[in-house]
Amino acid sequence: MPNNSGPNDSFPIRTARIGAVYLIDVSLSAAVQFGDRGETNARLRALAVQRKEDHTTAGDVFFESYRIFDRQLPELVDPQYEPGQGVQIERINCNPYITVGCIQVTATGAASSFLAGNCMNVNLESRIKHIRQYPRPKPVPGAFC
Repeated sequence: MPNNSGPNDSFPIRTARIGAVYLIDVSLSAAVQFGDRGETNARLRALAVQRKEDHTTAGDVFFESYRIFDRQLPELVDPQYEPGQGVQIERINCNPYITVGCIQVTATGAASSFLAGNCMNVNLESRIKHIRQYPRPKPVPGAFC
């Protein structure tokens, strides 16, 4: 029987019993954990650029050029709570074990979390700007669309 109390008694330690895990891909800033965790902070900022030209001759792309990277994160609004106050959940787990059978995951995405257990505080963010730069086809004289 594991010790059922952590550094502070409000977050008891539990043991994860996992039958089998088949995980193909864990992507950028993603986390995989079996058991409880106190806090998760995952961040990803990415520019995905597709060009016909070589990147060395086409010029640089900067985060500062795109507003998506400067926007404030949306806030969870729950009418039961005062603005700015987080949503709180209280649970009592009588069994100190987390028991899971077989897990098959193809992929976890950017700034995601795959967790078999509990997490007291989760803050995940993923901001990706896809840019496709291809030359426009030249119009053909006399052709109508």
